[in-house]
Amino acid sequence: MQVLTAEDLGQAKESIAYKGPAGGGKTTLAGTWPQPIEWAQFDVNRKTIRDLIRKGLNARLYTFGTHEEFEKEFVGRARRREFDAQTIVVDTVDFEAAMLVRDVQGSSLKLKIQDWGKILTCLQTTYSNLMSATAPMPDKPSYNIVLCYHLIDVTDDSGGLMKVAPKIQGGFKDELEAYLDTVLYCTSSMKSVVEEIPGGGSRAIPSKVFECYSVPPSPYHTCKGGGLPPILDGSYQNLMKLWGREDEINTAQSEETTSTPPSGE
Repeated sequence: MQVLTAEDLGQAKESIAYKGPAGGGKTTLAGTWPQPIEWAQFDVNRKTIRDLIRKGLNARLYTFGTHEEFEKEFVGRARRREFDAQTIVVDTVDFEAAMLVRDVQGSSLKLKIQDWGKILTCLQTTYSNLMSATAPMPDKPSYNIVLCYHLIDVTDDSGGLMKVAPKIQGGFKDELEAYLDTVLYCTSSMKSVVEEIPGGGSRAIPSKVFECYSVPPSPYHTCKGGGLPPILDGSYQNLMKLWGREDEINTAQSEETTSTPPSGE
């Protein structure tokens, strides 16, 4: 048990989720958070994170063979505050949860009811422990926690859309967002941008536009915006400005310059 004072709570870090379809900008937004970053990579597509690291993102990338490795070796270190980092990223939670399902199922043809109970308990424990790392401990750091995950349509027996939920099998998809301070929906669309042609005239060029929502864009989505603008730039620096905490940007930048860049995967 730990008693948190008002001063402790003032030093607590943020927990946030970027959710949405593939290519919606989740990984890019996660990379805007204060560095160094300890990055748990589960998404099989590593192009975005690879490009970010090549461009100078100060992040150490981890991959795992089992959920137990992630829980004991990564989440355990975060919980004990053993990382020399400002931010911890899990990209993506749905791929990590699928790894756990695979581990529990093993060579069995299908999962039993008690297996689903075990999966739910494991995920609850893992992410509860991880979120605890946002709270300060005496003489130890706390971390910003950033989760990314994809979504899935949940339908009724007739095929009617009921909700859009995290792409996680079992009951944890209905609990995950309760663990987080902020949940933003990220997507992208193709729009035409008018470009002037030298010598006169113009032409329309298709361009990919990223959109971030703090208020559900439809009745089937959920978000936790906490007074943020409905559509916004979801980067760390802009969120701090919207929350009136610009001083934390300078503090994070000063810590970035004094940190040793991590290496290896």
